[in-house]
Amino acid sequence: MSGFAMGVVLFAALFHAGWNYLTKKSLEKIVFVWWFLLVTLILYLPMVVYFWPHTSISAKGASCIAGSALLHALYFWTLSKAYEGGDLSLVYPIARGSMPLFVTVLAVLLIQEKLSVVGVSGIILVVVGIYIIHLRSFAGRSFLEPFQAIHGGASLWALGTGASNGIGSLVDKIGVGEVYPPVYIYLMFIGVWLLLLPYVLIKKRAELKLEWQVNRNSILAVGFLVTFTYTMILFAMRMSPVSYVVAVRNVSILFSAFFGIHWLKEKHPAQKIAGAILIMAGVVIIGLSR
Repeated sequence: MSGFAMGVVLFAALFHAGWNYLTKKSLEKIVFVWWFLLVTLILYLPMVVYFWPHTSISAKGASCIAGSALLHALYFWTLSKAYEGGDLSLVYPIARGSMPLFVTVLAVLLIQEKLSVVGVSGIILVVVGIYIIHLRSFAGRSFLEPFQAIHGGASLWALGTGASNGIGSLVDKIGVGEVYPPVYIYLMFIGVWLLLLPYVLIKKRAELKLEWQVNRNSILAVGFLVTFTYTMILFAMRMSPVSYVVAVRNVSILFSAFFGIHWLKEKHPAQKIAGAILIMAGVVIIGLSR
């Protein structure tokens, strides 16, 4: 991987952790998500208008767009729920780290992909990292706490986020082969926004105005970053092997732990950092073993 490509991926990782930090800080998470998706659709409309005349959408591509929209709506829903009750330094590493875990397991179960010894070691590191990130201390009496904490809402929602994102990435891998990526991403986000619209208007209508007033700048920033970071990753993939890009981008796990501990003053920093490092290492190993 060239130095330039490495820089692109690291900045994308930083921006990805950054928009999750802003989402965690918001008042009503799902309302914040709905607003920044609307901003995304407005900001990137000119790009889609430019590419649209050169784009064709097959029935297979349309099915992938619809399926991905449903899975990403589930992704944003579970992510919002996780951030309502959990720390950034807990939720993000679990959600991000469990995604390749689910993808690998599905690949083994559905398409009989073989796991290497290296891949298995990566999975073990992710699981151990998720365990450690739930510890409140490294004292012996604390080592049973994760088995109770993992049943807590935030951790389960974070695992749901990882699962929906992992399955969605498999659908997207097929979809971008059928539809030009910028158009594919844009149409998928339209679907997500429309799927969230009924709930927001019926259940969260009163919070819409307040969220915009309080977090307008954050909404605008995230509306730009969500698509921009994904575009940066696609650009890096054109310059370097995909496995290297996927591995390096997961340094965002460490960025999220840093943001949560130092900016949001979240508790148990030593355990969060140690767990985040193990999860990141496991994800990198899984990525490089495939």
